Amino acid sequence: MNLVGLFKKYTSKNVFVLITGTFLSQLIPFLISPILTRIFSPEEFGMFGLYFSISMILSVFITGRYEMAIMLPKSDKDAVNIVGLSLIITFVISILLLIAVIFFKHQAAALMKSENIENWLFTLPLTMFSIGVYQAFNYWNNRKEKYKRLASSRVIRSLNTSTWSLVLGFTLLKKGGLILGDAIGQSVSCMFLAGRTWKEDKNFYPEIQRSNMKEQAIRYKQFPIYNVASGLSEKMSGQMPVLLLSSFFGEALTGFFSFSQRIVSAPGAIIARAFGDVFRQKASVEFAENGNCKQLFIKTFRQLFFVSVIPFILFYFFAPPLFGFVFGERWIVAGEYAQIMTLLFFLQFIVSPLSNMFLVAEKQKIDLYMQVILLVGVLLAFIGGYKIFNDPKLCVLLYTFVYSFKYLVELMLSYKFSKGTK
Repeated sequence: MNLVGLFKKYTSKNVFVLITGTFLSQLIPFLISPILTRIFSPEEFGMFGLYFSISMILSVFITGRYEMAIMLPKSDKDAVNIVGLSLIITFVISILLLIAVIFFKHQAAALMKSENIENWLFTLPLTMFSIGVYQAFNYWNNRKEKYKRLASSRVIRSLNTSTWSLVLGFTLLKKGGLILGDAIGQSVSCMFLAGRTWKEDKNFYPEIQRSNMKEQAIRYKQFPIYNVASGLSEKMSGQMPVLLLSSFFGEALTGFFSFSQRIVSAPGAIIARAFGDVFRQKASVEFAENGNCKQLFIKTFRQLFFVSVIPFILFYFFAPPLFGFVFGERWIVAGEYAQIMTLLFFLQFIVSPLSNMFLVAEKQKIDLYMQVILLVGVLLAFIGGYKIFNDPKLCVLLYTFVYSFKYLVELMLSYKFSKGTK
């Protein structure tokens, strides 16, 4: 059975639409990566990895996490007011971030021990504004089951990011080419999704009212209270390795680590996100109507497992030589880091879509506790590996064990929530 047949067998039509789009969105950067690794140095990939980590951490605040509540109301009127609330918060925070960059960019670069990144921090407000707007419309389109629209936006982002990164690699802006390329891709994708949504769903927007937005802000206040804190802990846990590796071992090693994550986790995470988008929508409906979604949970788990188990097993045995062959000999080190993290990537692929049960069952407080414990574990893994052994690979190995254990606990809790158990 070919790959398309396999996906059709183990996925629904909606998931297959998203997977097709996300497959195309990953094909272009994958094909262009061997060129980029010969244009940009590990140090430049390290600087981009550092910038990307900062943007991921800041993305937790950009909408106050209200966009995650868009799926929950029974009424579209209430949901669209949460969209409006998310957009207002995004605009305000983006302006505040711009002011902070103007006055504190030098101090921020010094704190991260990366002088090269200082002037490129000016792209952060644009990046964060684009992320916030995209997130709000992403959840709205997910609610309305506009999966073709979502898939198209991801292809557009990938195409623009890859094209501009390549073009900028041959200009005087080469040092920050990866950063600018990513910012442009994010912005164009945001404009496409926002424009299409406005054009085709504009009959909903007259429903947006200040009083209703205030009502929804109060109704779903647990999202900024708990989800911002848990999201911040989660993002810091995921991005802390890049920040710490840059501080402990320099930008080159950071480049190897961040590139390995980018190549391996991004395609899997985006495909898993397709499952997650559909699972979240279906689970929200079933949980609201029946009080549980156990069968949907089990079905989705089986789909994710059968799609991923063989590819990840093969990847573990061939990662270093594969990286060296595809991306150049100097990137074998990145393949070694990817090999160490194979178990983490595998569990991430399976558990991340199913962990939407924390949102569906409104278990944000438990998620917050888990993320705080995870952050402490990641910090101990890297600081211990550095202070005691001064070995970056041991740091990554300990990080993999900590994160893998977290995913297993998250899987068990998500299954319990799917049964409707209090």
